Order: sequence, then structure tokens, then C-alpha cells
Amino acid sequence: MTPSELLVWLALIFPFAGTALVPIIAKAGMKAKVYVAVLLGFCTAAAVLIILDLVWFGGPQGLTYSFAWAPSLASSATSSGLSFTVYIDPLAAMMAAIAGGIGALVLLYSVKYMEGQEGLTRYYALVLLFIGSMIGLVFTDNLLILYFFWEAVGLCSYALIGFYTKDPKAARAGIKALVTTRVGDIALLVGIFVLAAGATAALGADFFSQALSIRYLIAHVAALPPTTLAIAGFCFIIGAMGKSAQVPLHVWLPDAMEAPTTISALIHAATMVNAGVYIMARSLPLFASVPYWTDTLMWIGVITAFLAATMALVEPDLKRVLAYSTVSQLGFMMFALGLGFSGFTAATYHLMSHAVFKALLFLGAGAVIHTIGTRNMYEMGGLKTSMKVAYYTMLIGGLSLAGLIPLSGFWSKDYIFLTAWETGRYIPLAIMVITAILTAAYTLRMLNLVFWGQPRREHHVHPTPWQMSLPLVLLALGTTVSWMVIGFLSRTYAMFHFTDVQAFTLLGFIVETVTKPAIAFSLAALALGVGVYYIRKSYAASSVGRVTISAARKGYGFDAFYGGLVAGLVRFGNVFRRTHTGDLNYNLTGLVIGLVILMLVLFFGGVLP
Repeated sequence: MTPSELLVWLALIFPFAGTALVPIIAKAGMKAKVYVAVLLGFCTAAAVLIILDLVWFGGPQGLTYSFAWAPSLASSATSSGLSFTVYIDPLAAMMAAIAGGIGALVLLYSVKYMEGQEGLTRYYALVLLFIGSMIGLVFTDNLLILYFFWEAVGLCSYALIGFYTKDPKAARAGIKALVTTRVGDIALLVGIFVLAAGATAALGADFFSQALSIRYLIAHVAALPPTTLAIAGFCFIIGAMGKSAQVPLHVWLPDAMEAPTTISALIHAATMVNAGVYIMARSLPLFASVPYWTDTLMWIGVITAFLAATMALVEPDLKRVLAYSTVSQLGFMMFALGLGFSGFTAATYHLMSHAVFKALLFLGAGAVIHTIGTRNMYEMGGLKTSMKVAYYTMLIGGLSLAGLIPLSGFWSKDYIFLTAWETGRYIPLAIMVITAILTAAYTLRMLNLVFWGQPRREHHVHPTPWQMSLPLVLLALGTTVSWMVIGFLSRTYAMFHFTDVQAFTLLGFIVETVTKPAIAFSLAALALGVGVYYIRKSYAASSVGRVTISAARKGYGFDAFYGGLVAGLVRFGNVFRRTHTGDLNYNLTGLVIGLVILMLVLFFGGVLP
């Protein structure tokens, strides 16, 4: 076994082993399980960061390893059955580094944030499983195994969103996340089997070892039937809409804020929601040629980004503001991927940038909530001087979200604008610029309500422990400098022939950014966002403002619609249940009548001879 192969398996073994070990070590005491969980989290982070270095600065072949997971499924003597095949290219390496790196910081932060709470054995075991499942999802080349990890990620999110089992709101939020994302999960599973069946029929590929291989499918995409690609492609979009909370399947993510804030950071920055963007980026070479596929993805991103930004602008709950912000920024990524291969680099670059500053914002919010004891921003204020670490780090994260030069959020968002401009997508670009204006406005509103002005509630501020301060400082540093990796990212993408964009240096990227028209959109969005922030109260007092704000606070009726749909199904079920008497004779009579009706339909329909 080569050192690189050992690293790959260790990156998977560390978190899954931790999931198994934490309950066992818990018998030795509270501190022991916490230390082991944090240690294994940082071991995982070290492994994936070394893998990132090997892939980004190695050759164009990536890392490929495999072993037969289910050899009994082999369909021929030359087939290995269902294999656990790992293929790590620059995209997979970056996604794993995000999951492992931010996951380790979340575990360290949890040492003090979660101290003294019930159910910590379950908490640390599930967090490690969450991290490991996300790494497995991006490492695997087999769509069926990817789906296994996809479901594991969903299971962890459900269990951790509902972590506070005695809180009815948390329990409902966990179930809501599970049920809503299940719509996308089923669609993705259908898409996987349609794609694999089409490849088996059209190419004569082995179902398990070839037809489910992402690399094999991409290499033979020209020979796949257009109908197969169309059905599978739109099923994949629905799957991504569920996991990455895109309209209309976005409703679970704001309610997921009932989870511990550390879990919110993990879901929003490192694991769950990134999975949908990843599957779209990974499958772009498969479906880019399908008519209207990229356009559909683009407009889903546009609508989601805009609507979520308007809801963030009127939300009083600190964590829900950040949740709507995540939904909106994921919309930016989907919009960029909807621009086709030209937007691939911009979308994944923004994913990386967003992961860092959104983890910072959530963990900063956690420090505030941990101290103040409320999530209502109208009960905060005046924390600038008493919580300096949280203030300055959240200020950096917030300004990056708003798009201030030279923070990472500016560079990645501007790159999306530039790509949209150069591809001629002017109308959706205009909507995204308006969304960026709203982003700057709600960010300033959040900072003002939490940190500026006078305190609106009496509170005792205690020092932030180093276990919470250190992750904040590291993430703030990352928000300041992470944009500089664009040269390495574009170089490796070009080397692996991911996009039609040529590799460029950091200096070349800076020159490209400041000399192209798109920078005017970015600067104008920030300036106008400040203006919107200052006129927000006068707008809210107008008749139009009252109507739009009321609609935004009600989530534009999506929850009400789904609630009505569920209530209707329950009523139908209660009525239909009366036909189930439990009487065997009654049931057999119904079966016979149904069979007779079926026979008559087939006979008069000309199906039977």
C-alpha cells in the first residue's frame, strides 16, 4: 500500500472509527470521549489536507483506489461486482478538505459550547459520522455508493437538527428536514438507476462496475441516449434542490436552526448543503448538453438567491438570518453552474469561499447566543466592546458576505458576475446584482442589531474560552486570505480539463477582476446595499413595504402550502382508512372486484386477444 493510498483510507477510517469508539470510550468518562472525538477530527483534517496537497500539486491523474465491496453482485467473470472505488480529483480533494477542516474546528469549538449538555456521546459520534459521510460522498466514483453516503449525510442532519429531543420545535425541525429532503433523495435515486440502466442497454456496460461509475459515464456520455440523459439530469437537479435547499425545497433549512449552533455551522459550511452543489458540479459534463438543463439550474439559483435574500432582510432571529443567507449563497453557486462549463470554476470557488466565512459567522453567532441566551437580534445590541473576539471576527465574516474588497466573498462573487457578463446572461445577472445589494443590506442590519448601538437587554458577558476563540480567529484569517488559492484551483482544473477556462496566476486573476466591467456591479452592489440599509425603515413604513415584508416573513406561503398539502393528505388517509375493516372476506371481495374491473378495462381496450 502506497503512502497516498494509506492517507485516503485513513481519511475515511478516522471519522467512522470515531463514531464507533466514542460510545465505548464514554464509559471512561466525559473528557475522554471529547478528547478522542477532537483528536480524530483533527487527524481527519490532517489527512484530507495532505491529500489536497498531493492532488493540487501532483500530476493530472488524481488518486484512484478500489476494492470489491460486494463481489457477489458480479454479472460476469470479468466483473468485480459492486466496488468501493475512490477517485480523488481537485474538486473532490477540495470538498473533503472543507468537510474535514471545518469539521475539526467545529469539534474543538464544541468542547466548551456543548459542555454540560445531555446526550454528548450521541452528539460527538454523529458529528464524526457526518464528517466521514461527506468525505465518502465526494471520494467515491460509484453513484450507488455515493447515494449510500448521501443518505448517511441526510440521516446525520436529521438526528443532529433534532438533537434536543425534549424540545418539540427541534423534533419537528428534524422531521421536516428528513421529509423535505426525501423528495430530492428519491428523485436522485431514480436518476441514478435510469442513468445506469441506459448505460447498460446502450453501451453493454457492466451494471455495477461501469454503468454506475461517474468517470465511465462521463467518458461515454456521447453514446448515451438523449432521453436517458434528460430524465436522469432533471432527477439529479431535484436531488440537489433538496440537499442544497433550493426553491421550492428550501423550507427545511431555516427551521434546522433548532439544532445546536455548531451543527448549523457544520451543515451550512462543510457538509449537508454542499452535497447538492457538489453533485451538480460533478454531473455537469453528463448533463450540460441536455436541452434546458443548464437554464433550469440557472433560474432555480436566481429565484432562490433573490427570495432568500429578501427573507433574510426582515428576519429577527440571528441564526435564521444566516440560514436564509446560506440558501441565497447556494443560489449563487447554482446560478454559476447554470452558466455551463464557463461557470464551473466560479461556482466551486464561491463554494470554498462561502464555506469559510459562513462557518465563521455561525460560530460567531454561537458565541453571542452562548453569552446572551437569546437568538432574537432585537434583544441584543451594544456587544462590540464586551465581545471583541466575536465582534471583529464576525465583522470580517459579514463584510466578506457583503462583498468588501479584499475579503474572499468579494472575489468569488465578482467572479460569478464576470462569468455571467461574459456569457451574455444579462437579465439573470441583473437579478443577482440586486440580490447582492440585499445581501449587503441584511448583513449590515445583522451587525447593527447584534453589535452596534446600545444594549437592549441586560446581560452578563463572560470571556469566550480559547476553544471557541481559536476557531473564530483561524476562520477569520481564512476569510481574509483563502481567495488567494484561485491560481492553484484554476491550474489544477485546467490540468484535469474540467473547464474551458485557462489557468491563471493570482496576479492575473487580480488584473482580470479589476479591469473587467463586472467589478462595477460588485462595487455598486455594496454601495447600494448600504443605501438600502439606511432607507429600510422608511420603506417598511410604506404601504408597499408592509405588504412585501409581511409576505417575506411568512416565507411567501411555501410553508402554508406544504402544511395544507399535508393536512389534506391526512384527511384523505383518515377517510380511506375506513375501507380497511380488517375483515378478510371484505378484503377478498374488494380484490376480486378490482381484478374484474382490470380485466374489463384490458379487454375493451383491445389489449387482450
